[in-house]
Formats: sequence, structure tokens, C-alpha cells
Amino acid sequence: MTSNPVLFSKVYCRVEKAAKNGQLHVTDDRRRTSLVLKRRSRQSSTSRESHCIMGPAKKPAMAGVNSKAEREADLVMGTNNSSIVSKRSVEMLYYSKPHFFRYFVKKPQRRSPLINRGYWLRMHAMAETVRKFMREPSDKPKFVLNLGCGFDPLPYMLLSADNDLCRDTTFVDIDYEKLMVNKKTAIRKTDEITQLLEDVEFLPDDSAVQIRSKPYLAIGCDLKNLTKLDTVLRAEVLPSECAVLFLAEVSLTYMDVKSANAVVSWASGLSNDAQFCILEQFFPDGPDHPFASTMMKHFKKLGAPLYSIHEYPSLNEQEQRFKDAGWNHAHARSLWDLWSDDEFVDGSLRASLDAIEPFDEWEEFALFGSHYFLLHASTRPRVSETATRTLTGLDPQTDKSGHFRLLAKCPPGSGQRRFGAVIPDSDKAVGHHSGLGRQTRLSSTELYTKSEGTTKTHEFPPGDIPARMCHTVTCLSNQDCLLVGGRASPASGFKDCWVRQGNQWRSTQSLPVPRFRHSAVKVTLDSEYVLVYGGKTSDGTTLNTWLAWSSKKQDWQQVETNSIHIKARFGACLGSINDTSGVLFGGIGAEGTILGDFFTWKLHQRSDGSLFMELTDHTDDLRRTSSLFNQIHRFGATVNQTAWGLVIVGGIVPRGIITHDKEIMLLDSTELTKCIASGWPSNHTIISALGLGNRLDGPRPLLVGHVSCAIDSKEILILGGGAVCFSFGTYWTEGTWLLQDVSSTTENDWTLIPESVEPNKSQSEKATSKPSAQSQNEPYRAAEVITPIPRVCVQNPAQFQDILAEGRPVIIEGSDVGPCTELWTKEYLTSAVGGDRKIVVHEAQSAHMSFQTKNFSYATKTFGTFMDEVYAGDRQYLRSISAEQPTKLPANLAVDFPSLSHDFRLPESLSIVTGNTHSSPLRISGPVTLWLHYDVMANVLCQIRGEKRLILFPPSDVQYLQVPPGASSSTINIFQSNGSVASIPHTSPQEAVLKRGDILFIPPLWLHTASPTGDVSVAVNVFFRNLSKGYAAGRDVYGNRDLQAYEKARNDIQKMAKSFDGLPSEMARFYLLRLAQELKDKAEK
Repeated sequence: MTSNPVLFSKVYCRVEKAAKNGQLHVTDDRRRTSLVLKRRSRQSSTSRESHCIMGPAKKPAMAGVNSKAEREADLVMGTNNSSIVSKRSVEMLYYSKPHFFRYFVKKPQRRSPLINRGYWLRMHAMAETVRKFMREPSDKPKFVLNLGCGFDPLPYMLLSADNDLCRDTTFVDIDYEKLMVNKKTAIRKTDEITQLLEDVEFLPDDSAVQIRSKPYLAIGCDLKNLTKLDTVLRAEVLPSECAVLFLAEVSLTYMDVKSANAVVSWASGLSNDAQFCILEQFFPDGPDHPFASTMMKHFKKLGAPLYSIHEYPSLNEQEQRFKDAGWNHAHARSLWDLWSDDEFVDGSLRASLDAIEPFDEWEEFALFGSHYFLLHASTRPRVSETATRTLTGLDPQTDKSGHFRLLAKCPPGSGQRRFGAVIPDSDKAVGHHSGLGRQTRLSSTELYTKSEGTTKTHEFPPGDIPARMCHTVTCLSNQDCLLVGGRASPASGFKDCWVRQGNQWRSTQSLPVPRFRHSAVKVTLDSEYVLVYGGKTSDGTTLNTWLAWSSKKQDWQQVETNSIHIKARFGACLGSINDTSGVLFGGIGAEGTILGDFFTWKLHQRSDGSLFMELTDHTDDLRRTSSLFNQIHRFGATVNQTAWGLVIVGGIVPRGIITHDKEIMLLDSTELTKCIASGWPSNHTIISALGLGNRLDGPRPLLVGHVSCAIDSKEILILGGGAVCFSFGTYWTEGTWLLQDVSSTTENDWTLIPESVEPNKSQSEKATSKPSAQSQNEPYRAAEVITPIPRVCVQNPAQFQDILAEGRPVIIEGSDVGPCTELWTKEYLTSAVGGDRKIVVHEAQSAHMSFQTKNFSYATKTFGTFMDEVYAGDRQYLRSISAEQPTKLPANLAVDFPSLSHDFRLPESLSIVTGNTHSSPLRISGPVTLWLHYDVMANVLCQIRGEKRLILFPPSDVQYLQVPPGASSSTINIFQSNGSVASIPHTSPQEAVLKRGDILFIPPLWLHTASPTGDVSVAVNVFFRNLSKGYAAGRDVYGNRDLQAYEKARNDIQKMAKSFDGLPSEMARFYLLRLAQELKDKAEK
């Protein structure tokens, strides 16, 4: 079967329906998927999932009828459906028309840039292999046999785009009988495909050959039934003399090893001119590598295990597997290796991909590509044997791991942050600023300290500096520092710069253009400078300029360079050797590959104050003298100057993966300087490997997206990092990691200090309210018990009337709210609403919006701009208001967005809501949490796209939730910064997780707060009157004015309190407390 979609896709079509049947459950966290199969039902997953792709199967299986083998086959077939959804996403963006996946994927979904690029590379690898086969001169007819083809339309794509090249080639698709019957049904209905198939004939379902035409055949056969397959091919398809190419894209690995090997052996004997192309997963650095372990946990949870990877984990073992099966020669390469090969993907093609969609997930792309291989085998006589792959070993001179140790302190969930920057503080404290958190970019700074009770001595960046990632912070003298650039999305870079001087942060001169993934280092001439090189800017341009910021003049100046040629790059390694010179190496160039050069630099200052950079290319010198030279060609690594030399931590390397014994490298800058001075004769080691030291007492770290700093000359502190492991899940490098000399007697005492959590209060409240039982200097405990809100089906108005009378929230599932759940993509909404339409949105300063402290602003912008920004991860939130009279009329979706009115509808069973509607605002939310509040009117929240998590409290809990008198919003952040739900004493929280199509009924006065769980959330809220009288008189645009009786009673309370004026204060207090008790008694009756 083509690829393991289950494995790769983020969200699949119609999952709600499958989940309701108890067979499939999908969760989506920001562009990442966890898919859990629950075998409570034995109904065919293929029948169910094929409905998503191309209509119901002709003969759906019945529960309990299928054999174990058939059920396993169904699970494997089910992987195909998800795979082609991802490939359809690639086709829509990256391929010119005509498109062919569209006929097998009825409900397309745009995948994340990482998923798109990964699948693009897979598709390119398979297509290029076939094209190369077809270009080979031969007097024999050629056949391309796709083993486990699924719904992949590769033959039709090639016939359409390269018809002349395909003239002497016949394509043969082979897969399970059931799947091929479905594929035949779809093709028969598609003129765009049948027109490509000359003399096409559709044969009966019980025929082995399902489709026959001159250029294409489709065969239904289980690959384990080789006797049948061999008979059909020899009798009905293949002539006695022919050239055959077998394709197997992530299909044989789902078979048990014995059966898969039988296919490999059988294929070698089908023709004396046979080739085999297989694409599968492997372990480039063992199953314990963080990416590999995350991938395998995903498969285990999925219930679709991979078999071959355990028997043949390495490329050498895969090659030997084919040689043992009768293939004369075999050669395997990782997809990341192929990506870097100009003959396989030329530089202009690689560069052109960035123009289609912004991309900056390089580390994650490399990790994915390094765990997939493409193997080519042939039965042709050996012309020349491919050299056996040798592992780069370490000799005693280059292996320094025994001299170092890496100490881990990893409390679960601690320090989950990537692509941030270190803020210097003292030798006992540092900050980890901004970067990417679990759901969005962060503007906060985490404090790490070496000893208990230590606090920061210098100010961290203020919260009004926009959240960013891929920026730099460079330390100057006296703990001053300069923050430079960074980005929001890859298409939205920052050029602002901020300096901390005298313990005060302020903005300084901006960069000429936005810049991120640049490199920065301190130099000292007449004063201190921050030297910046390379990076990318918002339009995707890779930069090749040097800039220097003067601490004296507080401005930037361009740095001239000598005439030596140096390629533009981003994510490079820039390090200092002394105050005015250093090294530059690595980084990714404009054509999307990691560069393998090495330069030294020296900064000079002319008499007029201008700066001049002297660059020297030492690439050949270092390659000649160091066996580990290729191991420092890195992207995204960190570099620190120490007493040992320059310590290079993590990142990615070209063509392969960084193995555990080379994770950390050491460049002896003293020896390097001597070599340069003496013309390079050297008997000493310049580059050596520290690996992960000789003692790793924690889980293996994934050293990408991390930060590091030299605590002193002989200790390196590493914080954060991790990666989204394609669609398998996210791996976080948590806690703190301390690299030190093995002789050191100190332990790793570095710890994240939890951010102080004080319930937000207005100044007047602070002056008058009593302290909470919860210490205001400590975060709330995480709630241990949260009651899930029940899910129900409502089929008629009477059932909903019963729910209304019960007065408790429920999630109504399985209702029809119209085509909006499928239509309302970013592109559709922008087109339907109008990209130029002006709207007002909330722009949040942090992940938690507070109505009391107003840590957000109202911004007027075009709908198109808002959609671009919110889908790029910005903290924004739209709650629509009346388009014509926002201060007078409540929101009405049909009136305010007439172009959307036909897409959304409430089901007939909720006619009570429809008949008593007050308002119907559209809500579109990025990664922000809405404050805890209550609404006076009942409402139904209809989840259209994305997912949303809500915590609700019954009305009786209001007394414990810090809702000021006369207000409807609480001052408590229920969703805490560490992702937990705050445990508020004496309350009874309930939880709802809404998925597409769910409707949450929220009764009046139930306090609630909401947070999206992944991608952008789109919902429609319908407020309705469930009381015949009692609402506040006058205008109520938002439907949250308290009842008239409450507003009147509050006035009465003021009168009561005033009636005690003139009495001694203790006497007045005595009677007011008695009245308060009397009111409480009445409330509890």
C-alpha cells in the first residue's frame, strides 16, 4: 500500500463518524496527530474509511464475520486512505493541473508545511525512480508493478505529464481485491482518467484483473497469495521477455517479515531484467533515537505495527536482505541524502518549493528524511559493485567522550520550549526567552536557577515585546544584552531590536530588513559590538550580509568584506576565538542544503570608524587534517566558547543524522590558530567528538531547537529543544542538561523556577478583598478530578426541552449543522467574507486573555489579514459584532455574513433555540484562552472547524471563583501556563472537548472558559432566551447583562448599607453580617 497515512496525516475525513462507532479516535495537537484504534467493533475499517475517500464499499463487511487476517488487511488498507489525503494536499499546492488525487479524495485538507514537504519528497522519489527506469534504453517492453498501490494515481499522473516517455511502458497496480474493486468503481466514473487509458475494459469484481487497457492494468490480489499473483502475471500480463520495475512504497513493512521476504525473493525470479524500488522506515541511529522512539510509539498506539524495521534496521542490512533474496546488487539511501543530491533534486527545484508556501521546519524535515530510505535493487549482472557503506568510527584521538559527562535533570513537563534565546543574568541564574511552546509562540521568559532561593538579578524582556522565535540575544559586559530580530511565521519576520542596559530594557535601532535564523556574536574594538551574519527575511530571501551594532552609538552599520566568495546562509554556526576574530561554518544555503565550508573571520576598524571583515576559506585545509570535518557542517547548532575550545551542540547535518556519539563536538580553537599561523602542518586533533559524554543519566535529548550557554569556562548549560516528529507526535527535551569535565564534582542543580501566579485583581479589589485561601505567590494545584460533560444525541425538540429543563450542560453529537464543517477552510472563509472587509479583533499579549486586566487590545484590520495572522499562530480572537450597528444590535450571522448564511444551520431538534434566538456571533480563535465568565442567556456553541476545550463550573461555584460584584468575568486563569487546570477549592469543574460538528449546550450562569487544543478554532455561538421575562430592561448587545432582579437588588444593598450610617462601625458590621447570613440562608434554601 502506498505509504502509511495513519502514520503521516494530521486529521482524516469523517473521523467523528468513525469515533462515534468506537473504532477510531483522532486527536490533533497543532498540526500533530495521535490516532488510536479501539477494537470494540469488528466492522471493516476499510468500508468505513473508504466512504470518506470515494463512497461506500460495494459489499461492506459485517461485524463478526471477517477473519483475523481480513481484519488485519482492513487496517492496512485503511492506512492508504489517510496517505492520499496528505498527497492530495501536496498535489493541490505543488503540482500543476490536471490533478488526479482529487478523484479519490472527496474532502481535501491542507496539511502543515512539514507534512507537505515530507510527502512531496516521497512522491518525487517514487516518480523519479519510474522516470529513470522508463528513460533507460531497452528493446524489451517495460512494466511497472506497484505492489500495494492503494489509491495512488501515479500511473495516470505520468501518462498525462510524460506520455511520450510512457509509450513503451505498461503500469500494473496491485493491491487487495476489496480495495481494487473500489478503485475500479472510482475510475469508471472519471472521464479524465479513462481518457488516458486506451481501449480500457472494466472486468467483473471476481476477476483477478479488474481493469485492462493498453497502458494500464489493475489487479486485485493479496500479496501473500504469491501463487495467484504469479499465475495472473505470467498468464495475462507479462510476456516472456520484459523489463520489470517493482514499486513498494511503505507497503511490505506492514507484512510479517517472512511474507515480505517471500515477495522480495519471488520478484527477483519473475524476470531476468528486474528492478525493485522500496521506500520504508529505518533506524539510522537505533530505536532509542527520540524521533525513532516517537515514531514507533505512534505505530504501537495505532495498532498497525511495522515489521521489517526490526529485522533490518539499517541501510546495510536492508541491502543485504535483497542480495540474499537473489538480487545481484542493491543500494539504499535516506530521503534526506537524496534531498541533498543535485542529480535527484536539483537546486533550482529545491529553491522553488519555498515560493509555494513558507517553510522553516528544517530540523524536523531532516529528521523525517533521515528515518526513511529509498532502496534500488537489480537482477542485472554486476557492472561495478557499489562500495560497501562504512560507518564513521571514532579513534582514541577524536573520541573525547570519556573526558566529559552530560548531567540531566528532567522533571516531566518542565521547560517545554523550542527556538528561544538565553537571557543572561548571573552565574546562578539565566532566562529562556520567547520561542515556541506547546501550542503557540511565547512572549514570556522562564527563569532557571542553580540553587534554591535564587532569584533573577536583572530584568527579563518585558511582556510587550512581541512573541517570537529564531531570534538572538547576545551578552555584553555588565550583563547588558541585545535582542535581535526573529520571526512570528516564516513569512513574518521581525526587524525590531531591544537592548538591556543598566537593567532597563528599551528599543534600539531596528535592522534594515526583518531577519531570523541569523547568527550573532560579540566583538570588541573601540567599544563592544554585536556582529550579525546571514539569516532569512520575510520574503524568503537568504541573506549574505554582515551587520554590526555599536553599544556606544546604539546603531547598525554595514560591514564590508574582502572579495572572497561566500554563499548566503541561515542557521549557521558563528563563534569567537578572541575579541575580534572567529569562525563561520554550516548553515543552509539558498538552494536548501547544508553547506560544507569553513571560514575564519577577523573584524577590523578603519580610522573613520567603518568596519571591514577579512574572511579566509580554510575548507580544504580542515578537510585534509580532520577526519570529523563533515560532522561540524551543521544547521541549527549552538556554539559556545569554553576553556576546551568551541563546543558545538546539536543541530542537523547534511545527508544523514547526527548519531549519539557525535551529538556534541569540540573545535580546538587554540590548535586551529596554531595551524593557520604555521600553514597547517599539525599532529594534533582540531575536531573531536564529545557525543553525550561517558555518563548520560537521563533520557536521550533531542538537540534541535535548544539553547545553550557557557555558565563558566568549563560548564555548558543546555535548555529546551525537541521537535514535531512528522505526524507521529512531539518530542520535548525537558529540564536542564549540564555538560562538564568528567572530573568535576558538582552535580546538575539547575532548575526551572515556576512563574509566580497571582490571581489578577484590579487595584480597588486588592485594597478591599481578603486574601485568597490559595497563596498568592504560588500557582494553583492542578485539578485531579474533572467531570466530563456527557455526550448525547438529540433527535427531536422534546428531547432538547428535557435537557433545557434539566439545566445541565451536554454535548450534542451527530447533528447536522450544514456544510460549514467541511467548507469553512481559511481560503473559503476569506473568499466568502471578503479579504478586504474591516473587522475588530482581540490582539492578546499573552496566552491567557483577562477581561479584568485588559491584557489585550482591540485592533481593526481586514478579514484577510486577520486570517493570515491567526492561521500563522498569532494570538488573536474574533467575536463578531453587528456589521451595521455594533453598539445597538446583537450579532446575527445571517445578516452580518450573508455569504455564510446558507452554510450553517441549527438542526430541527433545536427549534426552541431557533425560535428564541438573541444573537449568533461567529468566533474564530488562535492560540489564546478566553477568560472565565458566565452568560445570563442560555446558548449553544457549535464547533465548526478545529477543536476546543472548555472548563465549566455550575452557578453555585460563583462564590469561589473571584467574580467581582457586578461583573460577569473571573480574575482567575483556569488554564495555567503549564497546561494544567487550576484546582479551585470547593468547586466542581466539568470538561468538554468539542470536535467538528459538536454542539455544546451551556445553561444560563454556568461559568466557562475556552482554549483551542490545536489549530485555529472556528465556531458559531447561538444565544437564546429561555425565560419569558426577567431580563434586564434596555439594550443588551452581548446577551450578558444580569437579570433585572439582580441589578435592582444591588441598588437595594447600597441603600441597606447606607441606612447604618451614623452608627459605630462595629455595630454596623454586626448587623450587615447578620443580613448577609440571612441572604445566604435564602440562597441555599
